[in-house]
Amino acid sequence: MKINSKKFNFSYFLSDRKPVQNLDQAAKKYGGATLNLDTGEQYSNIPGDEFIRLKTGRELNTLSVFIPDTYTVNQAADKELIKKVVSTVVQRIHKKYDFIAFPEKGLGSWWSEDKQEVVFDNLQIVNVYLENVAESDIEFFIGLAKYIKKEMAQESVAIGINDALALV
Repeated sequence: MKINSKKFNFSYFLSDRKPVQNLDQAAKKYGGATLNLDTGEQYSNIPGDEFIRLKTGRELNTLSVFIPDTYTVNQAADKELIKKVVSTVVQRIHKKYDFIAFPEKGLGSWWSEDKQEVVFDNLQIVNVYLENVAESDIEFFIGLAKYIKKEMAQESVAIGINDALALV
């Protein structure tokens, strides 16, 4: 099953994922990369088509929101602000899905055109695992990203839906 990403007015959408060996090189080649420090998974999201691919049957779908440790572009965020934002996101997920999400630690890299260098951010990745995903679930994660974006004065915040990554 697939959903057209254009329904959600994302500022940027990448439908596929590719394993990478090095965050710095991957950011230069693909524009960005993520290392999940808890699982060891290291990947770049790459262009494909405009579709969000959903898993069917008993295979679980993963919806994620990425919380940076920066305020604005590259200013270190106050630890209390990060705690508040993570706590609010986890509480909202628990209220909607009756699921306790444990944030995973990550490291993100992205290529800054302005600075002409790779920028690194520490991340907290909050995941939900669902057998069935509706458009309303994606809208809920867009809402979480908008909350993070506002609280942490970000230009955009990433959400993941299985192999796809979207900027809100």
